[in-house]
Amino acid sequence: MQKEDIRIKTAQYVEQEGFILPKNVFRDFFSQLIKLAGFGLGGMFILSGKKAGKKAASHIKELIGENLSIDDARECIIAYFEESKQCIVKEFTLKESVASLKLEHSVFAEGIESKKPTCLPLGGTIAGMLEEFLGGSWEPKKTQCITQGFNECVFEVKHK
Repeated sequence: MQKEDIRIKTAQYVEQEGFILPKNVFRDFFSQLIKLAGFGLGGMFILSGKKAGKKAASHIKELIGENLSIDDARECIIAYFEESKQCIVKEFTLKESVASLKLEHSVFAEGIESKKPTCLPLGGTIAGMLEEFLGGSWEPKKTQCITQGFNECVFEVKHK
């Protein structure tokens, strides 16, 4: 499928199913949630992200078609994150058993200071979308985060 078609259909999904919320409002809410809840919730954030990612990918597949190539799946994930303004995908390598991503301007991390990564929901979303698009079980690993002073968030997601 053409990149342009993927972008248009994904933008259509985000427009129909999304809602506008100022990033600073979300960041304040999420930052307070992290502070109040502590970091014992990392697994829950990943699981919640996975469920959200699977649901988004399922809707996108309805618009685009069921038989997506690995390149189509990659383009769908990029389009979803950028159209929903959750982050900007700087680099994304996707092979059959591993994905590596570098993300900037994560709504879950930018403007938040923490010693530990905070954008675990993004990793879960990536894993959930890969599960829906490519099948199998995928697990995210966050290797660096903007909250820790890095310029970008880096994820590695492996097929189990």
